[in-house]
Order: sequence, then C-alpha cells, then structure tokens
Amino acid sequence: MQEPGFLDKMIGELKTKGTRREAEDYLMQQLSPAQSQKLKEVLSDENAARAMLQTPQAQSLLRKLMGEADDGREQHP
Repeated sequence: MQEPGFLDKMIGELKTKGTRREAEDYLMQQLSPAQSQKLKEVLSDENAARAMLQTPQAQSLLRKLMGEADDGREQHP
C-alpha cells in the first residue's frame, strides 16, 4: 500500500517535468516493474487506453494533473 499523500506528491513532481519524456520516465520509475509493464501494454492498445481513461479514477487523476479539484473548480496551491 502506498504512503498517504503518495499520489499528490507524484502529481506535483509530474507537473515539474519539462517534457513528456521526462514525465514518462519519472512515472515509470515510481511504478513497480509489473505496474510499468501493464501501463505500457494498456497505453499501446488504443481501446484499452480509452476504456482506462473513462474510469472515475482516471478522470480524477486527470483533473488533478490539470489543476482542477474533483468538482471541476480550479485548484490553487
């Protein structure tokens, strides 16, 4: 189980990365080898990626990455 605040810390770090490649490298370093492999598999399959991105968990994560609260309001640091 991840430590409390792990996801928020990871999102904060992802936002500091200057390029997509830097963000991807950071994310892969945070995942276990099995998680990293599964993510690569899902992202390489358009239908699987689309299905994953439609889950409530993915939507919440995307809102956090975009700087919005789960209710759609803009978050302020």
